[in-house]
Amino acid sequence: MSLSYTPLDEGRDEIRLLTLLPRSQRTRAGVVQCRLETKSLSSFNPQYQAFTSSANFSPSNKYKSMLNWIQSRPQSEGSIQNLSPTTIREPPDAYQRFTWGDYAALSYVWGDESKTCRIIVNGHELKVTRNLEEALRVFRDGSEFQSNFGLWADAICINQNDFEERGRQVRKMREIYGKAWTVIAWLGKEGYLSDKAIQLVQKLCQFHNTQRASFDLAQRLTKEPGYLGDGCWDALMQLMNRPYWHRLWIIQEIVMGASSLVIRCGTSSIDWNSFCSGIEILQEDLWLVKDELLRRDVANAGGTWKNAAWSTTSLHLIYRDLSVLSQKNEHGESGLPFWKLIDIANSAECRDYRDKVYGLIGLMGVDVARQIVPDYTIDPHGVYTEISKAFIQTYKSLDPLREANPWGPTKTPSWVADWMWDGGRLSLARIENRLWGPAWLSGNSVPEASVYKPYEATGGGTCEMTFTNSHLLTCTGFVVDSIAGLSARGRGFFAWSKSTIIQAKQWTSIYGDNAETSKALFRTLVADRVGGGRKACDRHAAILNLPSTFKVAEPQFKQRGWTWLAWQEYYYFRWEEWRKANKNFRLGNRRLDDFFSDEIPVDASEHDFTEVYACFDRTCQKRRFTITENGYMGWVPDNIHGSACDQTREGDLIVILLGCSTPIVIRPYGQHFQVIGEAYIQGLMDGEGIEFLKDEKAEKRSFTFC
Repeated sequence: MSLSYTPLDEGRDEIRLLTLLPRSQRTRAGVVQCRLETKSLSSFNPQYQAFTSSANFSPSNKYKSMLNWIQSRPQSEGSIQNLSPTTIREPPDAYQRFTWGDYAALSYVWGDESKTCRIIVNGHELKVTRNLEEALRVFRDGSEFQSNFGLWADAICINQNDFEERGRQVRKMREIYGKAWTVIAWLGKEGYLSDKAIQLVQKLCQFHNTQRASFDLAQRLTKEPGYLGDGCWDALMQLMNRPYWHRLWIIQEIVMGASSLVIRCGTSSIDWNSFCSGIEILQEDLWLVKDELLRRDVANAGGTWKNAAWSTTSLHLIYRDLSVLSQKNEHGESGLPFWKLIDIANSAECRDYRDKVYGLIGLMGVDVARQIVPDYTIDPHGVYTEISKAFIQTYKSLDPLREANPWGPTKTPSWVADWMWDGGRLSLARIENRLWGPAWLSGNSVPEASVYKPYEATGGGTCEMTFTNSHLLTCTGFVVDSIAGLSARGRGFFAWSKSTIIQAKQWTSIYGDNAETSKALFRTLVADRVGGGRKACDRHAAILNLPSTFKVAEPQFKQRGWTWLAWQEYYYFRWEEWRKANKNFRLGNRRLDDFFSDEIPVDASEHDFTEVYACFDRTCQKRRFTITENGYMGWVPDNIHGSACDQTREGDLIVILLGCSTPIVIRPYGQHFQVIGEAYIQGLMDGEGIEFLKDEKAEKRSFTFC
């Protein structure tokens, strides 16, 4: 007989929790046995119920509330320090919040569903994936979760055969992980020196907290590579390559868990805040030496160093996203913008493409989240359409159209962002994100490094839109220009094809003479937003003196002692190859190359050159340089993995839609229009286009997008 589930009572806020039974000598091969029981998350005990009504309880700050709760209780079983989630001990009775005890939530990767193991639940055999069974086995052998401290694991605690229950429980993920006493991030069983990897991160965290201001760790490791241990860098690389970091669902689970989260790999553990501090040191202080440290470890172990590579995707995910989002969640800041959710979904994997949306509901604003009812009976394109509509209607903003195009695989309407399209979305390409660069320019510890002055193409104009049906969006705006010339298309992220250049038949700069056109060009190359999200200024004309090749640049960087730029040999290709491919692109009677010099001025600033280099590296990704019929220049979508026909084209219209922060490229399509994507047009990003209406150079009209 299979395991039977009793329906959960939504009115009582019920979930199911596991209790692990001690290992029995009578059980063959030590099969994991557990008890599954229904519990109510609204059944607070009298003491905690009273605490939730006190001034010490903050619904929006879990960490502060938990600390205040602990401090308010009689410390009958040790100091507060002993209650650190790193220990994974159940909270003593005096600290438990519910009439039935308390619980932890498990964050893990299901793994290969064809490779299962047998466990016993309520006396019935149940097959679970090997990764989950290994976690339960380690917990059982450590005598964890064997009393009134339960464990929530989705594969068992949700009836996976009941689509309606799955949908309801998915909507509760924010609450389940947010309320848990502890969230356990299970990376898997011990293997390949995983304990040494966690010890390294702990050492980096200690350095972060004590010696960072007075000690050059990168210099010490360059002279003494074994300073922090032998083999530890290879071990950390292997830890960061584990499947856990690539799973979409873990993102909201980690963010919701935040300060109560602990990372477990076998029996080794480290709390989340310490882990983030250690990774911050790797990202900010050791980025330029980490590759050599890894190569040395691999070579010493008898491996081939050329095959050794850091999982930078995982490192960026933790440093740029999870760490920052966790801190914001701790302080009650929630509700990620549409573009951020898409970037996160694009960076991770999920078994069901609908989960690109459903798996992030916990990170959406409450007003949006309540509109999304997980329904696994509808197709992904239906899910993506509903989330676009929800954001547009909730925030009265057409900014979701910036992520839209007609090239996605699920065949959504062109105004709907297809969350499966990977033709050019990159977190590092976002103008809204902090720059990629040295720690002193854009690190997490730099004040205002992530502040962003948004574009306001409509000058704050009110959104005017209607949905005719599930496929048509009608909104108001006006045409400002059309595309006359296009630079070389990207061939993936690492090359450009100069044969794809489309030269304008004629072009006269709207900005004025050569000097004014040069000013417009340098602002365009950095998208008029630099470090800290500020608008560019005259000093950013430095980009016009950034050498076109690293061979020419390196000696000039070294002569000036510009260390970070001098280390860019393997990263400079983006500037070098883009310049090479587009040197003969014409802006009127001048070639693009004519605007640049390879000589860095004597009085040049390292900060300025580093900043513009990092800005361009961001701006040119997923974008194609363009010039327009009316004499503007800018950037338009570049479908880097698409076919020749699935691209921005000469003659495509550039419009400003009321309620959208950037211009949009569109194309007539029968009786309607298609959205091609966002545009950056120098001189039309901060409300200047509204003058077109005032001067009657443009006429407001309706556009219906299909």
